[in-house]
Amino acid sequence: MENYSHEQIHYQTETGMKYVIYDTDGFFNSKHWHNGLEIVYLLSGKITMNIGGRECVLLPGGFVVVNSKTIHSVVCREKSRHMLLQIPFDILKRNIPDFDLITFKCVCPSPESCNDKLQLIKDDLEKLRQLYEAPRSDGFLPLFNSIFYGLLYKLVMNFKSAADPTLKKKTDRNIQRLGVVIQFANQHYAENITLNDAAETIALNREYFARFFRKYMGMTFMDYVFAVRLEHVYHDILTTDYTIGSIADKNGFCHNYKLFVKKFKEQYGCSPGEARKRAAAENKDSFSKE
Repeated sequence: MENYSHEQIHYQTETGMKYVIYDTDGFFNSKHWHNGLEIVYLLSGKITMNIGGRECVLLPGGFVVVNSKTIHSVVCREKSRHMLLQIPFDILKRNIPDFDLITFKCVCPSPESCNDKLQLIKDDLEKLRQLYEAPRSDGFLPLFNSIFYGLLYKLVMNFKSAADPTLKKKTDRNIQRLGVVIQFANQHYAENITLNDAAETIALNREYFARFFRKYMGMTFMDYVFAVRLEHVYHDILTTDYTIGSIADKNGFCHNYKLFVKKFKEQYGCSPGEARKRAAAENKDSFSKE
């Protein structure tokens, strides 16, 4: 069986990682995982993350390290700015030979919750933030590497924890099976897919599959499909002028507009029309300030 992960990351050629600052009007990333390591550093706004079944609310100046193959989701219901650093598995394995057998326990929801060791990580993240926003020079890559490897050293020395090999092997095997299902859902979300369709992708009966998916994802398969559909709906509402009804139909909510609005409000805290009006008003304000 091939090894899938929900989110296909496009790493930058220059650094070999994904190193970017996002300005958003709000967003939602449904449950997914990576083979590498992810660090989120919040600069403004508020982000709520669910990491391995536990909720973490990040405030400005807060950060979190998301471990390899840890299922997580992200929701933001306001304007925000955050730095994202995603480190591929091969870089981690090359520099940390036992990376397969460890996890990092490193969470700092806000500056007030930082102890001395967490502050060292925050200081390096702030250096990376400043470097990202500064004009690029010939010395960019050496400076990036010096900050990054210093950050990695501090994580290893201060936040490394051994993982249970037996439990990890079982989890990895189930994550691999989930990956096949997640890929199927992301390829066919706009179609009329069912629980039976998903179960067949990994040759399980409907009832066993339903329990299996809920155990590892913390939600039903159809709720996951709704979440994926809504990610695409939200993007289309903010970036196109198509009617909301046509956007809903295009993304799999055919002939069920009432359910679509209900799920949208649950996920984004407002109606689809309100989301479009809010984004339009914020874009108008930004334009008038230029």
